[in-house]
Amino acid sequence: MFQTQGEAKRFFVQKLVEQAESEGAPLSAAERGMLSWSETDPEWTPTADEATELVAQLASEVSDDEYEASMAELATRAYERDVAADPAARARWQQAFAKLGEGDHYVSVILEQALGRTLTKGWFT
Repeated sequence: MFQTQGEAKRFFVQKLVEQAESEGAPLSAAERGMLSWSETDPEWTPTADEATELVAQLASEVSDDEYEASMAELATRAYERDVAADPAARARWQQAFAKLGEGDHYVSVILEQALGRTLTKGWFT
């Protein structure tokens, strides 16, 4: 289903953005941008200055700990909403998480915090 890490990452970013919007609290540009942060995704290509600016912008809005905690809560609610609407969504989330695990992506930290056991194949599947 997910051919690249970039596809998997975009899947999760979209799910979190949609969940935030459905709750009436859309993510800022910096919050969205940090969800895409990656050390290994060739599709994520900001310049060094753009990456530094993104980190600075987010830091001016929220602490790292608060950001990760709020995104983890958002991820949990997005997952629960998705699976409640379509039980097959569990497999899509697990597949995307497995593909994302092939690289180094900031959203993986958030997903692991929120849903690590749930998204690991074999855990209550």
